[in-house]
Amino acid sequence: MTEFLQNHWIEIFAVITGLLYVYLQIKQNKTMWIVGFISSAIFVYILFSAQIYAQMGIYVYYVGISVYGYLRWKRMENGKLKMGNVETRHALSLQPRIKNIFVLIAISLILSTIITIILSNFTDSPIPLIDGTIAGFSIVATWMVTQKIIQHWYFWMAINLACVVLYVSQNLYFTAVMFLVYFGMSIIGLREWKKTS
Repeated sequence: MTEFLQNHWIEIFAVITGLLYVYLQIKQNKTMWIVGFISSAIFVYILFSAQIYAQMGIYVYYVGISVYGYLRWKRMENGKLKMGNVETRHALSLQPRIKNIFVLIAISLILSTIITIILSNFTDSPIPLIDGTIAGFSIVATWMVTQKIIQHWYFWMAINLACVVLYVSQNLYFTAVMFLVYFGMSIIGLREWKKTS
């Protein structure tokens, strides 16, 4: 057991910080972005080692957007940026540039297709379709979190279930369990955010 833990301690630590990130997200605590930065940086290494390149790229994106998300939420908190009264908001309330949730789904599908094509043609990824699809939707869902768009929780429910399948197929069982827990936390998060919308 000790040897097993020693061989998987990095993944276990990344999972623990990942779960803490989602808990803080549910609570709408801006510290989530700092925890997310740390967790994401560790997952970059883990996923590169597992040759899950699109997911690795997503975690590179998460590292960067964690900085943006923290600064944006901090500005909202300080009243320097008006976002519907600093509360959560629905995609349908966005300005004309992104009118509704269907535009966000379309953008996700376009990104998914592009990433899948890149993975299929330029990497040795064993699972380009599921990896690319998760990546495309994750990019949009994370952006939605930075904007406090409540429907991001629906995106994460679907993404989390797909990630369970992905990580089990690659023998990353701790990470698969984390995403199963994420799925449950997404349901709780949607309920909690609805109370403030």
